[in-house]
Amino acid sequence: MSRPKSLYLRIGDLAARSGVSKQLIHYYLRRGYLHPPIYKRGNQAFYDETHLERLTFIKRCKEEGIPLPFTIELWELSAGEPPARGTKSQQKKQTKNSPTREQIIAAATKIFLTKGYSNTSVSEIMSAVGITKPSFYYYFENKRDLYLTCLDSTFEDFSTWTVGKIRQEKNPWKRIEMRCEAAHSYAGTFLTAINLLKESLRHEDETERRRAEAILRRSWIEPLAKDLERGKKMGLFRPVDSELISFALITITETFVYRGIVSHKHGGEAILKAILDLVRHGLLKN
Repeated sequence: MSRPKSLYLRIGDLAARSGVSKQLIHYYLRRGYLHPPIYKRGNQAFYDETHLERLTFIKRCKEEGIPLPFTIELWELSAGEPPARGTKSQQKKQTKNSPTREQIIAAATKIFLTKGYSNTSVSEIMSAVGITKPSFYYYFENKRDLYLTCLDSTFEDFSTWTVGKIRQEKNPWKRIEMRCEAAHSYAGTFLTAINLLKESLRHEDETERRRAEAILRRSWIEPLAKDLERGKKMGLFRPVDSELISFALITITETFVYRGIVSHKHGGEAILKAILDLVRHGLLKN
């Protein structure tokens, strides 16, 4: 049974409905980005809704800053066709500093910190940023990938802020003291991020556990351990296990932050003083 001709589009109609110029349509056809017309009659080529859908998709992705080759890959993925090998790593490399990617991370971080992982949906994040589903999956493999990226970004922001405050300080004890102060000042976000990170550390997927551990070590454990090792070499600290003490400091800080939430009997300065007093007597030789 032949298809009604009323469903076919000439290139002028296709251009008008898609918002893509005829010249650009011809370019897409030549490069294989757009499939050939349904049929030709003389010099006239006729297209259908599948061409319109694909052009609309390409145009939307272009507006969101997605390179054309990856746009075609996304289209093929949505149609169930396998992507070319090696493109995922190339994609991540090219999108690292994308403004759209940063907007997604910023919006998703707020939602994750407020609602947690389970109560947050990809649709909610897309709506907050104003992007399409293909665009989301261009930048992130799935919600879990974005979630861990947001946690990494949160701890990286904390680390950057902390480093900025203590960069000029040479005394290892003072540096640890300033790190505790920074964590206390960052208390709300710090506590929530730590708890979210714990969920990933307990996750059944080994890849996720390792990624979460890497975030924790890079942002908190390793910087603290370096200060502790430096303090031991200078004769300031007792011969403690620097890694274990670094983990203990996280636990101590987290516990005292909870104390501030449970009761306002003690002010922030009193809580911070108690943290530092405990750490001081546990570390310093004199």
